[in-house]
Amino acid sequence: MEREFKWKASAQQFDALCQSLGLHPHPQTILHMDAIYYDDAAHSLRDRKIGLRLRSENGRRVCCMKLRTEAQNGLHVHEEYECAADTLIDGLQKLPAHGASAELCQHLAQSELIPIAHVCFDRQPVMWTQDGFSAELSLDIGTLASGSQSVPFCEIECEYKEGDADAFQTACEAQAARFALTPEPLSKLARALSLSKV
Repeated sequence: MEREFKWKASAQQFDALCQSLGLHPHPQTILHMDAIYYDDAAHSLRDRKIGLRLRSENGRRVCCMKLRTEAQNGLHVHEEYECAADTLIDGLQKLPAHGASAELCQHLAQSELIPIAHVCFDRQPVMWTQDGFSAELSLDIGTLASGSQSVPFCEIECEYKEGDADAFQTACEAQAARFALTPEPLSKLARALSLSKV
């Protein structure tokens, strides 16, 4: 299970948050993320709240499948499976070894999959360790697109890595209150797809 907080926020809020925590992000750690999300013509993945993407991370290609759940106060908890993959089909063949449903992956590999959203952003991550937990705090700035529509976005993510999960949640909620961070209830994919409904 992946546990992460998402907040609508500015670069200034991220800088202030890092400064208060004694964290020092470095420009050389910035990752350029370029992701294409896929579904079939019947929208079977969207209807089941499953996200399937092939993403380039500073040139390294990664296939990922997420089974989304509802967020509460900015906290997103969901199943996530990923693997290095040169192509989407390559990823679907490898994902079952990483925990994804073999039946679903086989079905998708035999289906005609089409791009449904494009998410492109720069991520500046920094590790945050305190109170018995470790997490990755990141600033994401980029563009969400679906069809002919696109919109810029800026958000802060904090992904739990290990340790005391309750302490992680308490610390995140305390920092969100201190810096007036607005919870983001929707994933990047959900926000991108909402553009095609406008």
